[in-house]
Amino acid sequence: MKSKKWVLLATSLTAMVLMAACAQSTTTSNTNATTNNATTSTKANQTSHFTEKDYDTSYDESTASKIELAGSSANVSGDGVTVSGSTVTITKSGTYVISGQSDGVQIKVEADKSADVHLVLKGVTMTNTNAAISATSAGHVYLTLAEGTTNSLSDSSSNSDEKADAALFSKVDLTINGKGTLNVEGKKNNGIKANDTLHITGGTYNITAVGDAFNVNDELNITGTTMTIDAKEDGVKVDNDEDTSVGTMYLSNNNITVTAGDDGIHASGDLVIDSGTYTVKNSTEGLEGKSITINGGDITIYSTDDGVNAANKNAQQSEIFFTMNGGNLTVEVGQGDTDPIDSNGNITVTGGTIKMTGQTGFDFDGTATYTGGDIYLNGEKQTEIVNSMPGGGGPNGGPQGGGPQGGGPAPGGQG
Repeated sequence: MKSKKWVLLATSLTAMVLMAACAQSTTTSNTNATTNNATTSTKANQTSHFTEKDYDTSYDESTASKIELAGSSANVSGDGVTVSGSTVTITKSGTYVISGQSDGVQIKVEADKSADVHLVLKGVTMTNTNAAISATSAGHVYLTLAEGTTNSLSDSSSNSDEKADAALFSKVDLTINGKGTLNVEGKKNNGIKANDTLHITGGTYNITAVGDAFNVNDELNITGTTMTIDAKEDGVKVDNDEDTSVGTMYLSNNNITVTAGDDGIHASGDLVIDSGTYTVKNSTEGLEGKSITINGGDITIYSTDDGVNAANKNAQQSEIFFTMNGGNLTVEVGQGDTDPIDSNGNITVTGGTIKMTGQTGFDFDGTATYTGGDIYLNGEKQTEIVNSMPGGGGPNGGPQGGGPQGGGPAPGGQG
């Protein structure tokens, strides 16, 4: 194409064509660079929350040790596992395939602190014991739900282990993956309890608990799951009162339904939702975190107190915020001193849709910035973020920020 233009066009006209072509080439290059950077950023973000081993569900059953549950006892074969009465103890790195039904049998993981222990649940039912599976020592425990299987774990209402007060307990880093189903019933207190980190990268879960369904200390990251949760206390919870840099939660590509007596989804640290569907059917507070960032997904909340609450009494106000960048957030709160969205720090809305039902909309102690997205309160579209707290939000008590269109009345505009 360019060689023909050199032959057919005059020199000056050719120069103009070349200049235009160069400009077009530069624009395309910049666009590609932006696209590549975005892709790299997304991959890096996923990698920072999960490792490759978190997704690895493979195992060789022919070389694995076997644990076959039968009533009040268990039959075992292979290395690294012993039986004493109704207690099965795993002591070494390796893969352990567990099957069968038991009443009163407990599986313990007491391996070296550098050991990777891979448990495969292949049609398991365990009831009437202290924590059905209790991992107290290992480097990392990986629990795979074998595809096509349904597995059930419950402790006893007389569970005597106060530290492992759950149907499934891990004192060490725990990963749960696979395409099977896990039913958990926490009869003494919690459903699943992890003292350090818990990563979940797949599976279907039905969890009931007289305490918390999930009780995690440092980090809880969940992706690619379907969950139905019914807890008398908190539904999905990660909490560390001593260190505000942990207690974090990351959620993506899940379908989670929660009925909770207290908080639906709670993080003492940073809570990030990237994608998925989350329904909190009943709660005292629906979403709670030191900071709450919603980048995408469909979130529906009913709460008797605040629907979304960004707070942590041990954190600096600068660490506390609510940010909405995309997705759909629908919040309904009960009567009384309640707020659909409450932040003890700042509020930022750059995109997505927020629909609130309540006496008020936003309550914040810092500033509010509204630059994009749609906000509705009781069905009426809002053009600014209004603070329901008298004297709050900015030096003069007014909302802060710039409008999404620029010019005119600024949603949350700085006066």
